[in-house]
Amino acid sequence: MTAVSIEKILSITSGEGITASGRIPLESEFFQDHFPDFPILPGVLALEMLKQTAEAYLEKNNPEHTTHYFLRQIRATRFSMYLKPGDEWESHLKLMATEGNQTQWLAELLHRGKVAVSAQLTMEGKPVVEKLAAS
Repeated sequence: MTAVSIEKILSITSGEGITASGRIPLESEFFQDHFPDFPILPGVLALEMLKQTAEAYLEKNNPEHTTHYFLRQIRATRFSMYLKPGDEWESHLKLMATEGNQTQWLAELLHRGKVAVSAQLTMEGKPVVEKLAAS
């Protein structure tokens, strides 16, 4: 399966946010089911692209990579336009708050300058626990 992922970080500003871009793969297994006669990107994968963008920001600001990030909450999600195979996209995430190990974001996924998906995301970080090798 061809993954949907960030191809390029366009800008990143500590304490403010991040902009990234990519292209939806032309060939992918998920288009066979979603939908064969009218292939569109599943909404969950659009949200995954926003999550990956937030993770890129958080990892850049944690160069030791001592934290694993996951999506804690999604709110106010709106799907405004279909994204199809081959479409280019940009994700714009604005950091709204940082409280302890959680960050809150206003997130938009754009296609040709128009908002295709918007959401409010809460990301949470958990320390990475490395397993010690048995001696």
